[in-house]
Amino acid sequence: MKGRTSMSRIARLLLWIAVAQAGWAQSGIPVKLGPTDVIPTGNEWIALPTIRAVDGVLGSFNVLSMRDRGLLEVTGGTAGPVLEPYFAVDGKPIAFQNPEWTLRSYWIPEAQLTVDSMKATLMWCAPPGVRGAFLRLTLTNNNSKAAKVTLGVRGTFGGLNRVTYTPVELLGERRGAPAPWTGGRGEVFSFVTSDTHFSWALLYPGSRAEVNGPPVSIAPSADASQTVTLDPGKTAEAHFAVGVGVEEYSATQSARALTEMIDREGTDKVLDDAEAWLSKRTRTTGRADLDMLMNRNFLFTRMYAWGKSLDTEQVVGITSRSPRYYVSAAYWDRDAMLWSFPGLLDTDRDMARSTLEYALTVQLRNTGTHSRFIDGIVLEDGLELDEADAPVVALHSYLERTGDLAFVKQHRADLDFLRQRILENFEPQMGLYITLQDAQDEYRKQGFSTYDNVLTWRTLKDLGDMYKQLGDAELSREMASKADALRAAILKICVTSDAPGAGGPIFVSATDGKTPILADVPPGSLLKLPFLGFVPEDDPTFERTYRWLHSPNYEWSYSDERFGLPGSYRVPFTTSWSVADHLRLKAGRDKAMKVLLGSDWDGGIITEGVSASTGKADQAGRAFATAAGYVADAICTAFCRDAH
Repeated sequence: MKGRTSMSRIARLLLWIAVAQAGWAQSGIPVKLGPTDVIPTGNEWIALPTIRAVDGVLGSFNVLSMRDRGLLEVTGGTAGPVLEPYFAVDGKPIAFQNPEWTLRSYWIPEAQLTVDSMKATLMWCAPPGVRGAFLRLTLTNNNSKAAKVTLGVRGTFGGLNRVTYTPVELLGERRGAPAPWTGGRGEVFSFVTSDTHFSWALLYPGSRAEVNGPPVSIAPSADASQTVTLDPGKTAEAHFAVGVGVEEYSATQSARALTEMIDREGTDKVLDDAEAWLSKRTRTTGRADLDMLMNRNFLFTRMYAWGKSLDTEQVVGITSRSPRYYVSAAYWDRDAMLWSFPGLLDTDRDMARSTLEYALTVQLRNTGTHSRFIDGIVLEDGLELDEADAPVVALHSYLERTGDLAFVKQHRADLDFLRQRILENFEPQMGLYITLQDAQDEYRKQGFSTYDNVLTWRTLKDLGDMYKQLGDAELSREMASKADALRAAILKICVTSDAPGAGGPIFVSATDGKTPILADVPPGSLLKLPFLGFVPEDDPTFERTYRWLHSPNYEWSYSDERFGLPGSYRVPFTTSWSVADHLRLKAGRDKAMKVLLGSDWDGGIITEGVSASTGKADQAGRAFATAAGYVADAICTAFCRDAH
């Protein structure tokens, strides 16, 4: 016993050291970026999705608007980027190209470049809780002579888009005017129709600005800078704040409050506070490479799959706050509750509760419908069974992790609504539940999806457990009985012995009872069955299914490709879901790790998938915020060494 106690203490000490080292490494973590990559950041109020890795320029930023049912995206239009930082020495611009990038707490990007012994740094930060962001520029003179240096930013309001899937330019008047109550140290830009629709402000304490607008320029703009004489060994610093609001005063005061925080505490203290907040929402595996990928994506799902609408201040959920994702700014139950939500449970349970509240109120009435706007109105119609299940699965996992039965009691009526929503899809002649569209949002005539029915089995069991804890023994027994009957039906109907080369029965993707589909649907893969608890990984039928999907007998197996994992006709590449699902399987973990660490993804942010042959990211599926949470959770489930 003494030896075991000693080893336990040593193990705890080693774990403490690993966690501490991971924490120390969170400042200035190098990040690998290509010339066409972006390095997004942001907070719950403002997203900065298009910071260019090549020069630190911000192409656009956006806010969530309930009135507009999506993103309001501010761009520079045809005039160029919305915010363009710059440096100059003795009147000559510094070519700030291809800098070295690091991340503070996996989220705050900083670029550094030395040109002719002048060290230039650029940092973008959106402190949590602030309706805005700031840019910090510094120049350090490592020459032997003093120099006149300039630090500045050009801001241009060239367009305002409403984004739900695709940008739609809004028609109205773009105006620029001195920011009110700032003493001439800022400019406010407004979008006006019959009244002000939206505003953003650029404040530049310590700097001066040249302001232009139509007809002098095609868009309202401000060029703010400060010029100082910099002695050898000294550093000059300038910061510029962006604030957002529903009209001119609120936008200006958002930026003003941020500049006052910086004035009182200094940029270092504001950054330290932001880093501390972010660090509390990270985990560690004890491996720097996995921690980088996992935590970057934990924070990306936290900040880009969720946010607060500027006009109602509500928490809302979306596929992605980045317009680079091809179906950005809409709500799916599946994306929110099955993919992003587990990542929140791993890192930020208060936020997880808030997202459940949103799913069980704003989005409740159309639960199970293909996709919706952020206010709950239907965007794409069509029943998807896994989406009807998703909020129940999330609620049960929240209860298991937190023990917060009071929250479940508060939403008892909503739970009853969801139960009925699921049960109405039961087809008694088959003993299965039917779906119009599968988990990759496609219609198949064979409406009995194996994965969807297994997930429904899991949901019925979860309902039974929650009703038991709520003291409703009758409903609990009913749900358990329905789950048992469904399991028997799945094992009888959703298997086939006709798969070429399988050597025995395997699970089918879907069936109508006559013509089964021999395939897989990566977002709702058959490989999830052990994860859902339906069968163990060593179940013979599952083992044959796994082998068949990885064999040349399956058209989209990619079994002979370097980064190949099973895909489908809809997603003909190795998907992020497949990577996560393989991480959870003993037989698949090595394959998953090869893909996970062998691809650059989208500058480290999870994409919908990667090429099976090259590992290059799928371009349409970049900035996929909900999938980021799914993969990060899978990494943490497999490797995290800390408690949370």
